[in-house]
Amino acid sequence: MAIDVRWREGERLVRWSWGDVAVEMTFPAPPASVTAWADPPSVIVVERADRLDNAVVFEPDGTERLRLRPPAVSPERHWDVGFYVVYAGSDGLVAVFSTRVGDFWGRPDLLTGELSSVAQWR
Repeated sequence: MAIDVRWREGERLVRWSWGDVAVEMTFPAPPASVTAWADPPSVIVVERADRLDNAVVFEPDGTERLRLRPPAVSPERHWDVGFYVVYAGSDGLVAVFSTRVGDFWGRPDLLTGELSSVAQWR
């Protein structure tokens, strides 16, 4: 069963449905991205980068499962900014993490919050 997300860039309100479950969440600021993923069924919301673990993974019923863990990519933690986007690529889910010295991407595990195959972005 697919998760149907209804959200437009610039909006604070995010809605989704999954079978008979309907979720409506309002965030303090518009999310940077909202992505649904089938396995495990999840909705990933990248919040404004006020904190490093700003990518939230929600269960289909709207409960927070976990936050993606920022990768250890900068020699100085104060150079880290936060997640920029999470999106469904042609070969899997991709998370992009921003730093003041470049961006990095990896494959998020939606059950542990860890990123694998982390590499410099562009």
